[in-house]
Amino acid sequence: MENLPPRYDGTIQPEVWVQDLRFFCALRGVYDQSTILNIAILRIDPDIPIPKDTNSFDLLISVLKDHVTHSVFRADSLEKLNKLKCERNREMSEFIAKFTFLCRGANITGWEEKKRYLLRNLPDDIVRNIFRSRIENLNSSDKNSFDKVIETFKDVMLEHRRQIRYGSKIALKHVATGRFLSSKDIRYDTGSKQHIVFCGNWQPDRQTDFWIVIPPHKQNRKAGNPVAFDSLIGLKHQQTSRNLHSHNGIESPKTKQQEVTCAGPDTNDIWLLQRHSINSDYNNSGHWEISDTISLRHDNTKKSLSSHDFLLNDGNQEVTCHADGHEENHKWIVEVFE
Repeated sequence: MENLPPRYDGTIQPEVWVQDLRFFCALRGVYDQSTILNIAILRIDPDIPIPKDTNSFDLLISVLKDHVTHSVFRADSLEKLNKLKCERNREMSEFIAKFTFLCRGANITGWEEKKRYLLRNLPDDIVRNIFRSRIENLNSSDKNSFDKVIETFKDVMLEHRRQIRYGSKIALKHVATGRFLSSKDIRYDTGSKQHIVFCGNWQPDRQTDFWIVIPPHKQNRKAGNPVAFDSLIGLKHQQTSRNLHSHNGIESPKTKQQEVTCAGPDTNDIWLLQRHSINSDYNNSGHWEISDTISLRHDNTKKSLSSHDFLLNDGNQEVTCHADGHEENHKWIVEVFE
């Protein structure tokens, strides 16, 4: 029956229900508060007794909160709050709205208690520790203090979402030419005759241009941990499951620089992640993020991943290892990642 106001049965926060009912009445031109109160009492489940002397909305809300149905509602809200997680790809506004709603439903109103639950709901210990360190000096007596906690949450989550992590799937663009690093199930005709690596597409193709960030050969890293600069890493081609690879003594087909292939796994799959620098004065603080211009130096040969306008016979750009990593052709940037 669409013309009836909402019914209260203990499955909603009493304040929210009263607000909805008053809005319903206002839409229909009913503004007298005693009339609205009487309508409210008539729309409460008959198993929830309302004392006859209930003469205000504040008193009505208090009665509803004292009933066992609200105790069950609080328990449900607390259970949902304990299970709530701010996942990497979840909209922050949706998460905060849900978090606030469940806190209110579970009757969690204290600043410190809300902060503890928000910390618990963050994606992992790394994000949690960063968030904790940034809010530790906030003053809980400030009436806007929890707004500042939420603002800090937003900043930390935005950083988290930009970070490249072990297990991330990335598309790596060669900055100087604008093409994406790729491989396919075809071997070089010369050199090692391992599988070719090239730069081809101007826009990333999720089928051919995605690489998975992995730990270096025979080392373990927890999936989801951010990748710090100056770390040794590997890159596994998602489509072929082969690793980005190079080796001493084998020349590339066009420029006769050091050949780069997809092969492994072995120690020739290990690369040193650095911020790109025009000299040896690297700023390798912090963690790898989507906007960073990087160089990848092959660990065994100390030469850097490079590409250029020299084309292979199929029209794709040759990829090689060359020099010490300070040139324009050594610049790479992650443009897409999952």
